Amino acid sequence: MTPFRVQCPTCAARLKVTSRSLIGQIVNCPKCGSMIEIAEPAPAGGKPEAAKPAKKQTEEKPKVAATPPVAPPAPVEPPEPETANVEVSDSEAMFDNLDEMLDHKPEAAPVAAGASDAAPPETPPEVHRFSDTASVGKWRNVALIGGTSVMALTTFAVIGYSVFSGKATPPPVDPNENQPVEVAQADPPVEEEPVTTEEPEAKEPVEAALPETPPEGVPAAEIPADEETPAETETTDQPKPEPTAKPADPMMPTDDNPFLFDNPDAANPPAAMPDKPADPSTDAGNPVVADRSPSILELKDDPLYEVFGESFPILDPSAFENAGGSAPNAPAAATTTPEPVVSVQPELVPPIPVVDVAQRLGDPIVRIEFQGMPLNDFASFVTQMSTVPVTIDPLALAAADITATTPITINQTQTSVQGILDSAIRPFGLETHVTDKSARISITQPLDGHRRTQRLLVDDLVENQQQVADIAYMLTHLVEPLSWKQSRGEGLYRIDPDAIMVTQSEVAQFKALVFLEKLRVARGLMPRSKYNPGLFSLTSREQQLAPALQKDVKIQIVVPTPMFKVVDQLEKKTGLTILCDWDSLALNKIGPATPVTLSAPGVTAGQALDQFCKAWKLEALPINATTVQLVAEQTVPIMPWLEAYDVSHLNLSKSSAAAMINDTKRELSDLRKTTYGEVLYDPISKKLFALLSNDDHRRLKFALERKRSS
Repeated sequence: MTPFRVQCPTCAARLKVTSRSLIGQIVNCPKCGSMIEIAEPAPAGGKPEAAKPAKKQTEEKPKVAATPPVAPPAPVEPPEPETANVEVSDSEAMFDNLDEMLDHKPEAAPVAAGASDAAPPETPPEVHRFSDTASVGKWRNVALIGGTSVMALTTFAVIGYSVFSGKATPPPVDPNENQPVEVAQADPPVEEEPVTTEEPEAKEPVEAALPETPPEGVPAAEIPADEETPAETETTDQPKPEPTAKPADPMMPTDDNPFLFDNPDAANPPAAMPDKPADPSTDAGNPVVADRSPSILELKDDPLYEVFGESFPILDPSAFENAGGSAPNAPAAATTTPEPVVSVQPELVPPIPVVDVAQRLGDPIVRIEFQGMPLNDFASFVTQMSTVPVTIDPLALAAADITATTPITINQTQTSVQGILDSAIRPFGLETHVTDKSARISITQPLDGHRRTQRLLVDDLVENQQQVADIAYMLTHLVEPLSWKQSRGEGLYRIDPDAIMVTQSEVAQFKALVFLEKLRVARGLMPRSKYNPGLFSLTSREQQLAPALQKDVKIQIVVPTPMFKVVDQLEKKTGLTILCDWDSLALNKIGPATPVTLSAPGVTAGQALDQFCKAWKLEALPINATTVQLVAEQTVPIMPWLEAYDVSHLNLSKSSAAAMINDTKRELSDLRKTTYGEVLYDPISKKLFALLSNDDHRRLKFALERKRSS
């Protein structure tokens, strides 16, 4: 077979055909990838044979000329050997002389001798809509793929933004018109105007001016001078322009998600409402809003709002009821526009505000004056004024020989919060001790920090030196047992013939005095100190307080109220003095401003206190016949006090008393857990002296009653 050449209609490359089996088939151009149909060359002196369809190629065999081809003249290349029977599967193997194939300018096909006059010259390639160069075709394919990707990403971004945005812009409606309520959603794709350029696959011809310069990114050498480049090539090669803002469509949400619930008034400003005749019954400039439908669930009213926040979706039931249409004669349904709701519900357990106690105590006060104000009322006033919780220590009141209702008088100018506190309590020998959570009214400590030594007379309690040692042993185990030298503390004592020399803190000194006075009362002697004899009573604190707890009260606080106000109401209703240990209550996250409730209609004062304490995990410790102290439950085991129990009816010897005490200690859980306490027997007075917590005092009392009944 004589090789012949065909021309690619796209890139105008000259391709050599060396196999007859390719005639009538469609192959890919190795340069631009376009589809080329191989037609049989025209015989010498005749017309070119029309190309046969590709589907008939398999049925009909190619026709072969009866006579061999005429030998070409000398300048023409010699014929190559026949390769008709060779099966070629790769289109690239069918062509040789790639350098000649990749030439950009078409070459004239060789003409057989004697046929130059008869065969007409090959017609120039048809001017197509798109460029015929391979480079431009590649850039066009890249632009198509890139443009499609950008369109897809833009579509997903718009959909995601509309779904996850926090606000909605529902369409404005006229409440006087009968319009069906539609659920806000994005417009269908047919209504959107595409921003990107026209797809190259479109078949309509485009009439545009040819560019004078080659497209960006395409070398000028690859574009033939006699070829025309359509305008679409330049358009697709340019970077995709940013989408411009569309005019506001009243039926389309502009920036926000229509499914997320938010303030409708903010999304529908009066300016966006359609024009309508002014209503003289309304004020000028105020839009007419239809009454809100009670079926709409407000966002703030839903209990799940506190869990999910503002992204919790709420659906309007009227949207589904009206979506299917209405009856022909049905009255016009007024469109509802929910009003914003502001939640005023306080937090159930708000955190305690962080207060810098030392800094707040230094806040200046220009002038302050009080005349005969009770001490506990004064402490409550300072707490409210300065936000510093003021704790009154019951032991400090006992050491000062005053009560919480003792009146105070203050008249000061140019002072501070610390100054008015000191001015109120300093005349009683007390001072303000600063802690992390409160300002405690405590017993005054020496300014130099040294421990004071006190001589405690016991001559009326002893007959010999051994009895002095026994009293000293009881004193060191029942008064601050962990503060003495034998317990790795700093307290010291020394035995004299008729006294005990004690070097201890002011608190331990006072407690030692109270113990000795109780011991005198237990042995039938008169107290020697100047304090109120009720302080040394052998009646337990719980029994002293019992009559006051039997008073009937009616108190109803259902609205969360600050803690200090509820305590004030309890004091007025029960007649008790209630002292709050704010350092202990802070463990339960309770402060003076913590909102609490109390509902105790027609109960006793003791029942009201128990109900209030159980609700907030508190404990009301008895102090005396009219005073209780509120503390957290977890601090009760480390807040013991001294009590005396009469066991004379048991006729205990020293050894049997020790055995009974050992058996009893197994039932005292707080003592076993903390080891902060003791139970000792005084053989002279036939009484047990116990330093225990409130719960262990009750357990000991129950154990002694059980032994008495047995």
